[in-house]
Amino acid sequence: MNLVVKTHRPWKSKFIWGLVTLVLLISGWTLFDYGRYLAGYDSREASNEIEGLLQVQAHLEKRIEALREDKAVLERAAQIERKAYNELDTTLKILQAEILEHKEELAFYRGIVSPKDSSSGLYLQNFFLNQNGETRSYRYKVVLTQVLKNSRLVNGKVKLQFDGLLNGESKTLELKDVTAKKVRDLNYRFKYFQNVEGVVEFPEEFSLLRVIVQILPRGSESDMIEKTIEWSIEEK
Repeated sequence: MNLVVKTHRPWKSKFIWGLVTLVLLISGWTLFDYGRYLAGYDSREASNEIEGLLQVQAHLEKRIEALREDKAVLERAAQIERKAYNELDTTLKILQAEILEHKEELAFYRGIVSPKDSSSGLYLQNFFLNQNGETRSYRYKVVLTQVLKNSRLVNGKVKLQFDGLLNGESKTLELKDVTAKKVRDLNYRFKYFQNVEGVVEFPEEFSLLRVIVQILPRGSESDMIEKTIEWSIEEK
């Protein structure tokens, strides 16, 4: 039996396979690059184009940042304008309220000097009924005046009646029915003018339709003044 002895060199095999792999990669890349060349691809031109696009991107990013800053400035300016407008609107409403108040005062004093009905000297200048912060609670005010030429002291009583519907049926409520202290009527005593006011609270399911104000001068009931004030839906 003949034995053949061969030298084992594993590094040589690895070197050969590595060399083959490197040759294949270089050949593959060469073929790929050659294919791009045949297709009209220029790597230098592509690099220049990429560089140009990066510059455009940087410019656009700066532009976006500038626009964001402009937007913030405009939003701040809009906030300042809205605040100024709201303040101006509030001031205007206050001035309008003051003008209305002055007009009411002027009408009030004109009523004292020259009322619409001065036959007896006593006059129902105005009547107010405003909601008092609660659904069924109202504050009333009766404004009484007397012609200036009649400087004598007048006194008497004011009666209030409230006509409406209670559970769908007609109902008249006296002042004592809607006041906490069961007030029957109101007293007045003045020379030129007086405000008589208080709070009423209507029952549930009561819908007010009209208020009847009666002014009864003491010692002269024949000179009674009566006024009916319709209560519209807008006032409720």
